[in-house]
Amino acid sequence: MSADMAMEPDSVVLTAHPLQRVGAFALASLAGMAGPGELRGDVFQSAVDAMTRDLLATTTAARASDPAGFWLSASYLLWPNSKLNPTARGKQSPPERESLIKEWRSRPAPADWLRAPCAYCGRGACGWYGKVDIPLGASVAHRNTTARGQDGTPLCYACVACLWAFPYGASLSGGRAAVIHSWDDELLAALTRDAVERTKRDAVAGAAMAGKPGPYARELWVMSAVRAYSGLRVRAGLELLVLSNSNKEQLLATQELSQPVAQWLRTTVRDSDRRAGYPVLLAAQASRQVPGEAFLAKRLFARPAQVMDFAVGHLMDRVSETGLVPPETLKLAPLVNSYCIEVLTMDDKDVERVKELARRLAALLGRDSRPGPFRDFIRANSRGGNLHGWFRSKGVDWLLFPRPEGTAPVLLPVAEYRLLFEDDRSWSWRRLLVFAVLEALAEAGWEPKGSREELDEIKDLAGAAGSDREEEGER
Repeated sequence: MSADMAMEPDSVVLTAHPLQRVGAFALASLAGMAGPGELRGDVFQSAVDAMTRDLLATTTAARASDPAGFWLSASYLLWPNSKLNPTARGKQSPPERESLIKEWRSRPAPADWLRAPCAYCGRGACGWYGKVDIPLGASVAHRNTTARGQDGTPLCYACVACLWAFPYGASLSGGRAAVIHSWDDELLAALTRDAVERTKRDAVAGAAMAGKPGPYARELWVMSAVRAYSGLRVRAGLELLVLSNSNKEQLLATQELSQPVAQWLRTTVRDSDRRAGYPVLLAAQASRQVPGEAFLAKRLFARPAQVMDFAVGHLMDRVSETGLVPPETLKLAPLVNSYCIEVLTMDDKDVERVKELARRLAALLGRDSRPGPFRDFIRANSRGGNLHGWFRSKGVDWLLFPRPEGTAPVLLPVAEYRLLFEDDRSWSWRRLLVFAVLEALAEAGWEPKGSREELDEIKDLAGAAGSDREEEGER
């Protein structure tokens, strides 16, 4: 922060407070500016006045559900007991409501400013603030939460204006506010700008906020926003903050979408091969109750390893339906392979070792069209299967029978053995192996041919192997 800005009260300074940062970019968007650094003097005041006008539009609304009641409805979540929604509001005339709102949002006179620094930016504070203006802040009536002689938290007018502005950059639904925050300012600016436009449209349309969001709707909002981001690179992770400042519920829940996940999501739009496989990945994540896109968003936040588990499980489900290697395996390959390296941070050399092992196994299993070897491989990879014993048996076959030219004489070298049986993430390596074998068999165009009974047995075993993903995911 420059010395000039430190002395200029009508300028916005970014601080370490996530809601203040979101509010700063929201205020810039309301002013039609590229960023908070341009919010000075009259430009800053015009953005604050625009927010005040939005609140004044509620003065004619009898109820929060009225067309002009969007911000009145939001105020019970954001600013309980404020001068926008007093207990006696029903007895007040529109002019009385207007007077109270203007009083609340007006700038304190310089003569009344405090001799204390702003708790956020360190500049001179203009007043004491509490729960009405600071989400989840303590009420100014609770003197035991502040030092002697202080009636709340000291804030400058610019910082408190940012707190008033953050709801414009939020998703307001289900009685809660959801906010996307990132330390990547370029990303935060773009996502907040999109959120402000949506909030403004909802306010004009009088969209209700009482409706319950769909499954994992907030996580899906973040994922969709990241995929729609036009920047070249995501340089920091994202936080999803869900909060309620209402008198009925005091809530703050946070989740993090890591930078590798966010950047990988961007590639599912930019890279043509990954983009082609994305619908298959979504289908792999779905359940009877939850759409695949919503479940993918939730898993990317909470349990990224589950994404690969469910992708492999989906292919096993397809095998269980047909007894054949599903053709969508090849579409999924660019996504699964990149996900293992870029998100799950599997070493690319180890991934290549497993893929090379899969090619040897595919050569072994695809030697003829008998379904028996393929069936045994699936059984060995199901919960309770003896994969170690299967490798011991097939290692002998690999030595005794002709091998493809240029392949190693050892079916399971020591490095691959350690990944599959001794590594902390052995289950993930085994899931990758199953996928890579299906990928190699699909590339070769191999199909098992046998009796109805043999194919049905493959289906049953594949169904059991596919269900393992849920057990593993809940561990």
